[in-house]
Amino acid sequence: MIRQLRMTAFHVRQFVSVPYFIQLMVFTTIVTTLVQFLAARAWGGITPTQGWVRGGVIGMWTTATCAAGIIGFERYKGTLAHLVMAPVGALRSLAAVVSAATSFGLAALPVAWCTWAVASGSVYFTVPGWAGAVRMAAAALLLLAGCLALSLVIAALFVLTPNAIAYEELLLVPVFIASGILFTSTSPPAWLAAVSRFLPLSVPFDLLLGRPLGVVDALGWLMCVAAWLGLAALLGRRALRLATRAGTLEVI
Repeated sequence: MIRQLRMTAFHVRQFVSVPYFIQLMVFTTIVTTLVQFLAARAWGGITPTQGWVRGGVIGMWTTATCAAGIIGFERYKGTLAHLVMAPVGALRSLAAVVSAATSFGLAALPVAWCTWAVASGSVYFTVPGWAGAVRMAAAALLLLAGCLALSLVIAALFVLTPNAIAYEELLLVPVFIASGILFTSTSPPAWLAAVSRFLPLSVPFDLLLGRPLGVVDALGWLMCVAAWLGLAALLGRRALRLATRAGTLEVI
């Protein structure tokens, strides 16, 4: 586990060395949060916490979708062959690369909070106290785990196409709608609420907003994350087999 975290930290540093990724996270988060702020001032309907949390989650998921093309980017740099032949195993080394995008995306939450604070001229718009801070920190970690599980599946699926980067934007809106993130002041339709339980983003989002969650919700989220991770491992092994045995997936 420690070694995996070190590899992820290394790839995070490599990830942020590319200005595009930083600009993607910062600009998306700031613009989305400002839109939420202006909408709240003009029409109301959402609380400040709902506004900046939604902006942060959108910024985080937008950054996480870079997982669709991150392995192809490593191929472009000429480092994919070294990652596949790494002594720790190809799946672990490639998982660290994908985790870098999601881990850096976590910075979208404080960026969204700061954006709302500057726009409102106040820092007193979130639930105060240690209990609120601990809850939000735990929710952020759960959100990170959920985004990571989805990112690993996305990376394993899109590694099969050389045009993966072009498809990243197509992953944004469907996931937002299906996860229920767009519904804060109103309840989503029943069918959409049922679909959102199959995505590991809705429960952390509810926890960030301070909504009450039960044991059933927590267990359902754990099962959902485990299922996505299992699917990622299955697809990852298939992609690795295509690269090393069938020779149909180029690594150079």
